Amino acid sequence: MSVRLVEFDYILKNSTGEILDSSKEAGGEPMRYVEGAGQIIPGLESRMKGLNKGDKKEIEVPSIEAYGPREDKLVIEVPLLQFPPDQKVAVGLEVEIEVAEGYFHSFTVTKLGITHATLDGNHELSGEDLFFSVEVKEAREATVDEIAESEEEMDEMDEDDDHGHVHGENCDH
Repeated sequence: MSVRLVEFDYILKNSTGEILDSSKEAGGEPMRYVEGAGQIIPGLESRMKGLNKGDKKEIEVPSIEAYGPREDKLVIEVPLLQFPPDQKVAVGLEVEIEVAEGYFHSFTVTKLGITHATLDGNHELSGEDLFFSVEVKEAREATVDEIAESEEEMDEMDEDDDHGHVHGENCDH
């Protein structure tokens, strides 16, 4: 069986019907992925398998097959003194923290107190069931170059996850 390249437009909503994202916003391009390369969330990819050009489908992806459940252990309090002195700490700031030797995880400042910041390492959509309206624009056999490109992209993402990220000077968290 050949590996396919799939291109699709989508509207992503949460369980209350709020639109979270859309490929059509601001003249956006369709989403594109190589089947089996892990480029989109597993639950969406598995439910799109076999769709062809022109197909439209409403797809529900439970949180466990999207960004997983929320984990309380990924919400931490950090003293503001642990941030670099030149770092402007504000709600929404993303920081990389070494959670195990050589392994870094992204956290977002969600609350700011006088002496501490609350950081959340959960993906913003963790714990959320997701609802996609998709329209397949292209579904064809992927070229050798497209397959190689998707593998290279995933290798780069794995390297970032396994070997950490670039930090500013004086970053000791």
